[in-house]
Amino acid sequence: RMAASAASPCFDRVALAACLRTRTTGRRVEYFEETDSTMLRASALLAELGGREAHGALVVADWQTDGVGRRGRNWESGRGQNLLFSMVWSPPALSEASPVDVLAHMVQLNLAVSVAVVRACELVGITSAKVKWPNDVWALDRKLAGSLVDFNGERAAVVGIGINVNEQSADVVVVTDDERRGEAGTWPATVVQRVGVRELLGSAEPVAREPLLAHVCNSLENLMDLSPESFLDQYRRADMLIGRSVRVHHARREVNDPRDYDGTVVDITKQGFLRVRHAGGDATLSGEEIRSRPDSAPGDTREIGIISCPLLHVVSDSDSDRGVPRTCYFELTLSDVIVNIIADSCWSQAPGRNLN
Repeated sequence: RMAASAASPCFDRVALAACLRTRTTGRRVEYFEETDSTMLRASALLAELGGREAHGALVVADWQTDGVGRRGRNWESGRGQNLLFSMVWSPPALSEASPVDVLAHMVQLNLAVSVAVVRACELVGITSAKVKWPNDVWALDRKLAGSLVDFNGERAAVVGIGINVNEQSADVVVVTDDERRGEAGTWPATVVQRVGVRELLGSAEPVAREPLLAHVCNSLENLMDLSPESFLDQYRRADMLIGRSVRVHHARREVNDPRDYDGTVVDITKQGFLRVRHAGGDATLSGEEIRSRPDSAPGDTREIGIISCPLLHVVSDSDSDRGVPRTCYFELTLSDVIVNIIADSCWSQAPGRNLN
């Protein structure tokens, strides 16, 4: 259990190392008091060292000025308050793996990141943290953490994670690029309430970030050692959506589409897709977007957040000077199943806003 001791204003690598139980994950750390984006820094490290040398390396920052997120949405973070970090993932076993196995590994990675955060939270005494498919973590119906996996299309990925640690709960206005431009047909900006580890623990003092990060690294390495079947069992135990009512959006949650419908989440498939039961039968979601409600009561329209269904980002050719991947769609047929992997456009973040 992590002590609620006073957090250091700067990240302490020694404290992190003391809590690590991994073979490679988190053993190499690059720390910045301030940087543009930990994901961009980690991507540069991957390009410089190659996957074998860079695997498991962390890039940690107290403050980001140009963080990377999904679907043009932002998230605020106070300086030195939270965990903002990225990790290079390219285990040696992938060097000899088939393309099909590499893709399956990356899909498991994308789902495992959130489960690792849930496990880390449990180890510090937070039992309410659950995964909101595919890669958010919520506690008491408020957002605690978020993640993003950028797969380079070959045998490596960069994982970006943001965990609210010491900031108090607040309503955060999440604004998309379309909403900023005032495009017709888009809904107003969404308000998402967040919560932090310190608040959930009821701690009067700031909580140290390093043990929590070590727990994430330890748990992620263990989860990625599991078979797909065993891992999915762990994912289902951490899931918060099964049995909940959701609204499925086929375009974007900001746009009304006649194909949209209400349903109930019934399972996670072995391919990591979400299975939803609705009036027309069962549907398997891979690239849609859903809104979740606090309970399954019919007619309850209160919304607690948005879940973006794309399972994985695939980095394509850059469409800007800062290396932002442009939107692309990747599809691979695996005998009787089609694995859809979506890459959304990343975004240029306003100063002071960070991935979460």
